[in-house]
Amino acid sequence: MQICRGFIALILALGSAVSFGQGFKMHYSSSFADCFGAVEVFDYTVESQIQFPGNYGQRDDFMNMYPDFHEVNSVWLRLEPNVEGTFEFEIFTENNVDFSYFLFRADDNTFCEKLESDRVSPVLYDMSMYYTKGIEENPRGENFKPSVAAQMGDVFYLLIHTNSTYTGKVRVRYNRVGTVGITRSKVQDYRKNKDDHFVRLKIRDKETGEPIEANLIISGVNQDNALFMGTDFIFSSTSAKSLYIESNTQGYFIYVREIVMEKDPDTDTEIVLELEKLAPGKKLLLEDIKFSTDSDEFLPISMPALKRLLDFLALNETVRIEIQGHVNDPGNKDPKHSMALSEDRAKAVKRWLKENGIDEARLVAVGYGATQMIYEKPKNSDEEEANRRVTIMIIE
Repeated sequence: MQICRGFIALILALGSAVSFGQGFKMHYSSSFADCFGAVEVFDYTVESQIQFPGNYGQRDDFMNMYPDFHEVNSVWLRLEPNVEGTFEFEIFTENNVDFSYFLFRADDNTFCEKLESDRVSPVLYDMSMYYTKGIEENPRGENFKPSVAAQMGDVFYLLIHTNSTYTGKVRVRYNRVGTVGITRSKVQDYRKNKDDHFVRLKIRDKETGEPIEANLIISGVNQDNALFMGTDFIFSSTSAKSLYIESNTQGYFIYVREIVMEKDPDTDTEIVLELEKLAPGKKLLLEDIKFSTDSDEFLPISMPALKRLLDFLALNETVRIEIQGHVNDPGNKDPKHSMALSEDRAKAVKRWLKENGIDEARLVAVGYGATQMIYEKPKNSDEEEANRRVTIMIIE
């Protein structure tokens, strides 16, 4: 079954971003059990299947709003149904697990911050809803569907919560009644003065050259930490000195790129970002997953890269990967130690992903020691560092 999932690219040492045009400052969250790490739903024609992480993430989101209600195990979804009419949803869990839900309407891009300071209230909620013997025996009746009036551009946040440490899946089915909007790709021009020279970003499929409606976080264009969605973007070149770009787009590999702009702002620049489509056997180097010397302990710089990988797997829920560890050992002088260390590091990545809500069945950890060094005879520290790496390979 195809699954719709969320976004969501993150940037630098902070957490997931949420899009409301101009964007907002991001907060670190290593789990979609937190509002700031909410899984973003894009396709409402299929049901979502999200795995409960078994915990409430970094923060109890309800400790101020409902003093008697404490998070135990939860999943956050961000919903933008794009309908003028009514938005309906149904929630199902496996194994007779009881659950509650809270639906919020987000007035602006500071929803999660307002939640933290107890300045929001749910538009719908049920703190006792459960199914006793599966989908067919919904105690509220087969026709029960939570629903809310919606307009084009409305954004909702849905929290699904259980009091158990259950790590199975929750399923959400959607229905939009009314006029449903159609998303079309278009050039988005963010220049305040349309006469300014520009930087144009074009997002294309690496193999076909066709436009891709991608999710991007772009820093360096005076709109930092904003999530942009589309195929083509134009920014003023007078404010662009260097760009840092991240993409986590469903069906494609994570994309990270830093671009140093030309010194002369009085020119127009066009930059094509080529995203590579996922396919079995394809590999991706995970930038900045680093470890302490001769250890499988992560260095702090690794956290953003691990979160990117977590969001990638949440977005592409059916993908299985092999996590590949590599070390620097010219001449393979100590093959037994190198193999063990590389395997331990691959397992450390797998363990971190599992602890943050990814099904272990989707993860395989393999150590390759020094058998696949990029530089067999490294000449400097950069080449040695390049040999020490973690890659992923798509299994299916």
